[in-house]
Amino acid sequence: MKAIIAGSTGEVGKNVLLQLLDKDLFHEVTSLTRRKSLIEHGKLNNQHIDFDAIEKLAPINADALFCCLGTTIKKAGSKEQFRKVDFKYVVDLASWAKKAGVQQFHVVSAMGANSKSGVFYNRTKGEMEEALIQFKFDSTYIYRPSLLDSDRDEKRIGERIGILVFRFLKFLFIGPLKKYASIKVGDVARGMVARSVKSEKGVFVIDSDKIPVI
Repeated sequence: MKAIIAGSTGEVGKNVLLQLLDKDLFHEVTSLTRRKSLIEHGKLNNQHIDFDAIEKLAPINADALFCCLGTTIKKAGSKEQFRKVDFKYVVDLASWAKKAGVQQFHVVSAMGANSKSGVFYNRTKGEMEEALIQFKFDSTYIYRPSLLDSDRDEKRIGERIGILVFRFLKFLFIGPLKKYASIKVGDVARGMVARSVKSEKGVFVIDSDKIPVI
């Protein structure tokens, strides 16, 4: 199989990339990035692109595309810049991938995504999901992780406290509450790659507790 990944310098994307490179089934992986990747591998093609002009990118032959693009309003600097990354870039990438003949599109969304939400973040994610579904890929996988549990280099105090609290109280998240428990980025990555191998046809919206695979 051949794969494309966008957002491989982020926490989830980095783990997805490592999973793809580790599996013999994937013999060619193209990483679309805005900055230099720290990972080098014999079957990895790092391609620097301008996400503001994705439509100009030449077609790349691939079976699956993993979209791990995402930011925060704080990091983006404004709601407009956040929406550009989490909505426009994702939708533009999907449009390009559809024209290139990609069969599977995997995207990291977020718990609470809802186009009718009064919360800007959740509404943007929900609108992205609805736009993505309209491209009618053979397989569309939308992952809605809860709080991502990782030991990221970039320190966010509030997020770090939240992760520690979720770890300590994890025993409380059972039954219907299980999907609200924090999830490790490695589990998200493994779930995404495993489903690409299985490759069922249709649209799949996967809640946080259903992402990990055994």
